[in-house]
Parts: sequence; structure tokens; C-alpha cells
Amino acid sequence: MRNLYRSLTIIIFLSIGVFAQSLGTAGSISGVVTDPNGAIVSGASVTLSNALTGYTRTVTTAVDGSYRFNDIPPNNYTLRISATSFGIATQAVNVRSTVPMNMPVALTLANATATVDIQENETIVENVPTTHVDVDASELRRLPLSSPGNGLSDAVTMKSPGVVADSNGFFHPLGDHAQTQFTIDNQPITDQQSK
Repeated sequence: MRNLYRSLTIIIFLSIGVFAQSLGTAGSISGVVTDPNGAIVSGASVTLSNALTGYTRTVTTAVDGSYRFNDIPPNNYTLRISATSFGIATQAVNVRSTVPMNMPVALTLANATATVDIQENETIVENVPTTHVDVDASELRRLPLSSPGNGLSDAVTMKSPGVVADSNGFFHPLGDHAQTQFTIDNQPITDQQSK
């Protein structure tokens, strides 16, 4: 009888040790599921899984859109969220400590489509194969140009994305120092700018 009590005591202490150890490293994940406009989505199915270990748990979001998983063993997981009328969302989750993780999820609408109506005789896309910026005379008059001698460089720098001026005021697109080709009234001009 004494050996039986001793065996039971050892089993209880080992069980408490294993239980305490699992509590010491288990993590938690919580969050709120929303729609594209930020409104809460209640009744969504949230599944936490690991394909390698076979670990899977599923909860349903509450009325306030919240979900929570407790006592999650440290590992890499996939969080999968699905709801009626919404697309399925997935997120990778890496549980490494007991620090609670907040994983908000914004769902997208299922089968969202956009319609574009093209009317006849409308020019939608220009047929010029090069990157360019159109500037007309009225725009040039409105620009705050610093000097008449440097007006072209100032205009190109202000109106063209990706173009910057150096300390001398020359504009620099991709290419050689102060070496550019620009087109005025469909006439190509290659110019080595120099003061």
C-alpha cells in the first residue's frame, strides 16, 4: 500500500510539472475580424492549424467580431478566416512565447468585380510607347521658375516624376550627367546642357 501511495505521488508531481511547463510556454492569439469598410464580421469561422503536426482548432467570431485561441503550443501556424459573402483570408502566425498576440483580420468581398464602360471614339490610352509628360505653354506660365536662363531645367524638374536637379540646376533623368533628349512639338532634341 505504501508503494502505491509513493507511485501515485510521483505520478501527480510529474503531471503537475508537465502541466506547469506547458502553461509556461503556451501562447494565445486574439483579434477582430472586419469587412473592407472596417465594420465587424460576426459568425466568421477562424481556424488555426499546423499541417506538419496536425494541430487544428476552430472558433467562431463573437457578436463584436472578436476571436481568441488560448494555450497554443509554440510553433508556426496558419490562421484561416472565412465568412459568407467574403473571400477567404489566411495569415502566417509564429507563436514563440506566452506574450498574447493580436491578429486583426480585414476580409475582402467575394467575387468583387469592376466594370469599365468604353465609349466609341474615346481615347483611353495614348499610343506613344515611351514614358513622357505633356506640358503646354499655359502650364509653363504658371510654374514658379527661378530664372529665365534656367527655365527649361526648372520646368522639367517640377513636372516630371523621377527627375531631380543637381547643385547647378541641371535636371537629371536616368542617363548621363546633364545629357538628355527631349521632344518639343514632336521634334527630338538631344542636348548636353552646360553653362
